[in-house]
Amino acid sequence: MVKELIAKVWGGINMRALQNIVNRHDKVAFLIGNGPNLAANIMPSWKDLLTSAADRPITFEVDGLTNTEVYDLVEIHSELGHDVKERVKQNLNYCLPITLDIHRRLMDLARTYNSPVLTTNFDESFEKSVDAQLFHIDSKGFTRFYPWKTYYGHEQLTLPTNGFGIWKIHGDVRYKDSIRLGLTDYMGSAERARKLIHNGDDRLFQGKRQEFWQGHQTWLHIWFNLPIAIVGLGYGIDEVFLRWLLIERRRYLNIFFEPMEVYYISKGAPAPAINNLMQSLGVEIILINDYSEIYG
Repeated sequence: MVKELIAKVWGGINMRALQNIVNRHDKVAFLIGNGPNLAANIMPSWKDLLTSAADRPITFEVDGLTNTEVYDLVEIHSELGHDVKERVKQNLNYCLPITLDIHRRLMDLARTYNSPVLTTNFDESFEKSVDAQLFHIDSKGFTRFYPWKTYYGHEQLTLPTNGFGIWKIHGDVRYKDSIRLGLTDYMGSAERARKLIHNGDDRLFQGKRQEFWQGHQTWLHIWFNLPIAIVGLGYGIDEVFLRWLLIERRRYLNIFFEPMEVYYISKGAPAPAINNLMQSLGVEIILINDYSEIYG
C-alpha cells in the first residue's frame, strides 16, 4: 500500500521507466552513467574532456578510439610530469552547474525507496544535489586508489545494500588517484575485483551465498545482491570493466539458477553489440521515447 501511494506521487513527476522497475522488487539499486550530466548540459563529451586535459594541442585523431585509448594517448604525448588526471579533476570542478534539478530528482527517487546508487561519474553533482556527506562502511584498509568502501549519504550503513548511498565505482574527484581513465586503470580495477570474487576461502564464488564474503563491505556487494536498473550509460566497448562485471553477475547467479534482474533503459534501440550482450546475459532492455521518462 505504501509503495502504491509513493508511486502515485512519483508518477506525476514522469519518471515512469524507473518507477516501473522499482515496483517489481523490494529493493533495487541504480547504476547511473553520464546521461544526467549530458541531459543537464553541464558536461562535454568524454573525448573533449580528455583532450582538454592535454598540455598541448593533440596531434592524433580521436575518431575510432575508445575513451580509454584517448586518455592513454594524451598521457603518452604529454610532457613528463604533466598530471593529466589532475587536469581532468580541475575541468570536472569547472563543470559544476548552478542547478542540479535532474540529479536531485534521481537521488530523491533513490532515497524514497532506500536504493543504493552506483555511478561511473567522478564529479560531485549527485552528492551535492541532496547534501549527502562522506561515509565509510569501514575505514580500515582505506586506500585512495580504490575507495570502494566509501559512499555519500545521510547515515552510517553497516552493509552497502542496507540503504541509500552514492558509490563511485570508477573513482571520485575527491581522490584523484582513484579516477579510472586509461586501460591500465580499468585492468587494475578488474584485477582487484577478480581477487575478491574468485580468490581465497572467503571468495564470493564459493558455491553458496555468502552474507560476509571478503568484498561484502564494498560496492561489489550491491552489484551481486540486488536487482539493478541501468540509467544514462552507453555500456559500449569503453566500459570493459562493467561489461566484465555484468558477465560475472550472470555467472554467479547461474550457481543458484536465478534470473538476472538487470534492466537496461535505452532511448531507442541500443547498438547491435550492446543489444547482443544484454540479451545473451538475460538483461531486460526497456525502450523509452523521451528522456523525461527517466529524468522527469
